[in-house]
Amino acid sequence: MKKKIIGILVCLMLTTTFLTAAQNTENLSVKYESEEKNSILFNEGDVPVWKVGDKWTYNIDVFSIDFSQSNMSINIDAKIEDLSLEVAEVTTDFYKLNFTSDISGSYEIKIDFGDGPINITGELEKTTIKGFIIYNKTDLGIKQINVEISGKLTVKIEQPYIKLSFLPKFPIRATITLEIILENPIPLIDFPLNETKCWGLPSTNFTVDGTIESPWLRLFDKLNRLFNPLIPILENITKKDLSELKDISDILKDILPIIDICDLLTNYLGIGCDFGIPEIPPIICLTNLSKELVTIPAGTFEAYNISIIGTNLANIYYNDTVGNIIKIAGNLQDIFPSVSNINVELVSYEHDPDP
Repeated sequence: MKKKIIGILVCLMLTTTFLTAAQNTENLSVKYESEEKNSILFNEGDVPVWKVGDKWTYNIDVFSIDFSQSNMSINIDAKIEDLSLEVAEVTTDFYKLNFTSDISGSYEIKIDFGDGPINITGELEKTTIKGFIIYNKTDLGIKQINVEISGKLTVKIEQPYIKLSFLPKFPIRATITLEIILENPIPLIDFPLNETKCWGLPSTNFTVDGTIESPWLRLFDKLNRLFNPLIPILENITKKDLSELKDISDILKDILPIIDICDLLTNYLGIGCDFGIPEIPPIICLTNLSKELVTIPAGTFEAYNISIIGTNLANIYYNDTVGNIIKIAGNLQDIFPSVSNINVELVSYEHDPDP
C-alpha cells in the first residue's frame, strides 16, 4: 500500500515540476576542512601544480549514464559543449575548480513499486550546468562535487495509477541542485607517471543530498492542509473507505513544502542517500613511457596514453604542459559502472606549467 501511495505521489509531483531545487550552487557550503589559504606552490613528482586562474575548456560530445538500483533505473544521454573548468581557490590541501557549460540530451527514469512500471522520459533543452569540484592537491583525487542544472526540460509520464495519457510531452523550467561528497577521494591518475605500472581505485562511499522546492509544491502544500481535515467528513458522508487518500495527504503534509532529498530517498523510496563504489583492481595502466601525438581541437600534443584494461577498453591522455587530461575516449564502466560511454576533448587551456 505504501509503495502504491508513493507511486501516486511521484506521478503527482512530476506532472507539475521536475525536481525544482531551492538551493543555488553559489550558496552551497564547501564541506571540506581546509587550513589557512596558502599562496606557496609546490610540485610533488609529476602531480601538476594549479594556480588560481588556470582554465581548461572541454567538449563532451558523447556522455552516457546508466544507473540501476533495486526498483529504479536512470539513463541519461547528453552532449556538453564548452565545459569550462577554472581554478577559483587554492588552499594548502585542496583545489576548488568552478565549472559551467551548456548541456543537451535526453533522459529516462523507470520506477516499479510492484503495480506496474512508471516511465518518465524527456529532453534537456536550453539547459546550463554549473557548480564546483574539490580536488586533493597531492593526487588530484576528487573529494566533492556540487552541480546545478537549470533550464527547460520536457517531461512525459507513463504510469499505472492515474490516467494521464491525454497529456503531451510538455516543457518545464526547472533547477536541479545536487551535492555529492566522497568519503575517500578518487584519483583517476596515479602520479608520478615516470614508470610503467597499473593501478586501481580505492573503495569509497558517497552521499547525495540537497533540497527540492517549487511554487507548485508550495501550492500543493497549502491545498493539502486545507483538504486534510475534510477527509474524515467526506468519508462519513460518502460511506466510502478513504484511508488511501488520507495516507497520501499525510505523506504530503510530512514532506512538503520543501522536500529533503535524502529524507525522500531514505524514508519514502527506500533507496537511501548513501551509495558505495567498490574497490577497483589494477586495470588502469601506463605501459609505455613514450608519449603519443594526439590531435584534438586545442592542438596537437605529446601525451601519455593511459589504458583502462577490462571487459571494455578506454583511453585517457594526459599532457604535462597542459597540466591536465586532454582526451578521454571509450567505455568507463569497469571503473565507473554508471558511465557507459564518453568522449571528451580539450578545446583550449590557460596554464603555466612552471610554478
